Amino acid sequence: MVEDGYTVIDADDVDDDESGAVIESVKAASVELYAAECKAIADSDELSPTELKKLQDKRAKTKTERHQQRKAQLSRRYEVDVTPDLVEKDDDGWYPQLRMHYYLTLGREFLTNRDAKRAAAQLEAGENSIWKPDFNKGQLLPAVLLLENLNLLQFLTPDVKLRGSDERMLEFKALAVTHRHVIKNYLNVSISEKLTPIAIAQKLLAKIDLKLNYVGRLGKRENRECVYRFVAPDDQRNSIFGQWLNRDEAFSRDSVSVTNNIELQTPGIDTTSQILLEEVVSNPQGQAWKGLKLKLQQGLDSAGHFYSELVSAVGAAIGVADGEPYWNGYLGQWQIAVNFASGCKSVLCDWLIVV
Repeated sequence: MVEDGYTVIDADDVDDDESGAVIESVKAASVELYAAECKAIADSDELSPTELKKLQDKRAKTKTERHQQRKAQLSRRYEVDVTPDLVEKDDDGWYPQLRMHYYLTLGREFLTNRDAKRAAAQLEAGENSIWKPDFNKGQLLPAVLLLENLNLLQFLTPDVKLRGSDERMLEFKALAVTHRHVIKNYLNVSISEKLTPIAIAQKLLAKIDLKLNYVGRLGKRENRECVYRFVAPDDQRNSIFGQWLNRDEAFSRDSVSVTNNIELQTPGIDTTSQILLEEVVSNPQGQAWKGLKLKLQQGLDSAGHFYSELVSAVGAAIGVADGEPYWNGYLGQWQIAVNFASGCKSVLCDWLIVV
């Protein structure tokens, strides 16, 4: 080291104050260098789709080219102007949080198509084979349905003060604790009885990069409670959501509409699927499934047969399935998400058996 021109200092000869000053100096330099890197990316030249593809295929890239590629990717991901702040947020994992928030709210109606397209792309890339961990990781519908069932959006009403002792907060905690294993599986969030309702809400809100702000302690001196409320963040997400919504609506308009009265061609249905299909249509069980009609879309054989539509008519109520039936290992039953006029609900599939 010395022969290379470095100055070597014996650690025993450095006092604590000097060591602390060195550490702080290194931290400051690191922050400064990173800020310069984010700015360089944001200030890079714009690339056309052709230029980006050419640059992606290039093996050895200069620093300037790496900055240009990163900016182009961020611009297409968020569909807004790339700023140093956006670069830093993306490095911190903002995109999956923002995407979850979008599909939980404005983009909810486009989520099923999004997941189906991703599954189809994985099948094509894998030559009709799917690596299950990658498939599960790419599907957002289960996580979104879970947050819907927990009614997470109830906390996003501005100026409403929340305390841990509120009845709805206690009900929310009870629901979250009851389904803590499912929450851990789908959201990777640990929930325990020891956590307060506010702490549980904060953990789940972090999945969409939101939080409840501390207001203060209110109540009598012997029984004061921490009070929180939601304050909408000023972080450009509304502009991003608007761009994503325009994109999805445009894609939806350009897509071929498939109506309920179109009969799907189902060549090559295996015996098990055919028996299951006939059993479901001829003998639906459970009061929510009278008059049930089912269509089975083929093509994703390696991932199983996906149910593309499931329509249940009970009086004037109409429900449309939002994906395929899934096995809830924690509850030990098959379920399916169904969109009713009153909202999306997970419904027990007591007519479905494992074969």
